[in-house]
Amino acid sequence: MFYFMVEEKEDRFTLFKQGDERIFRQYYEKYYHALCLWVVRIIKEETRMHDIVQEAFIVLWNSRMIIESELHLKMFLYQVVRNRCFNYLKSKRVEEKYIQEYLQMEEEGGFEDTVIEEEVHRIVAQEIEKLPEEQRKVVYFHMEGKNNFEIAEIMQISVNTVKTHKARARKTLKNKLKKFLTKTSECDKIKKLCHKKRTTQNLDN
Repeated sequence: MFYFMVEEKEDRFTLFKQGDERIFRQYYEKYYHALCLWVVRIIKEETRMHDIVQEAFIVLWNSRMIIESELHLKMFLYQVVRNRCFNYLKSKRVEEKYIQEYLQMEEEGGFEDTVIEEEVHRIVAQEIEKLPEEQRKVVYFHMEGKNNFEIAEIMQISVNTVKTHKARARKTLKNKLKKFLTKTSECDKIKKLCHKKRTTQNLDN
C-alpha cells in the first residue's frame, strides 16, 4: 500500500512538472491557507496577504521545471513568500518599527525559540540548495521517507554511493548549522548583557 501511495505522489508531481493545471490547483488548495497565515505572521497585516501568496504560486508555476520533489516544492513556496514579505516591509520603510516589534516579542515566552526554529529551517533549506546535485537529490529523497535502497533504485546508483552522498551532505549541513548555532549563542550572550545593562540603568534611575 505504501508503494502505491509513493507512486501516486510521484505521478502527481510528474504531471505538475509537465504543466498539469489541475495538479497545480491541488497544490494551491493544499498550501494556500498555511501560507496566508505565514504572511500575516511576518508582516503583521492582512492587506497584502492574498497578493503575496498568489505571487508565490505564480513564481512556483513558472519555476516548476527546477523543482525536484514535493518537499522541495513546499520549501520553495515558503522561501518565496518569506522573501516577498521582506521586500514588502522594505518598500514601506518600516524596518525600524518591525525590528522594535520583533525585539518586544522576543521577550515573550517561547517566541525566541520559534524564531530560531524557523531560521534553522530556512538555513537548512538554503544550504540544501547549495549542495552538489547528486547530494541534493539524495537529501530530498531521504526527507521524503525513502530508504537507501529506494533512492539507489530511483537514481540508478549503488547503495554505497547513496550512503556516500548522504554522509557528505550531512557533514556539510552540520558544519553550516554549527556556525549558525555559534552565532546564535553569541547573540544570546550579547542580548543578556544588554538586558542586564538596561536593568542596571533602570535601577539607577
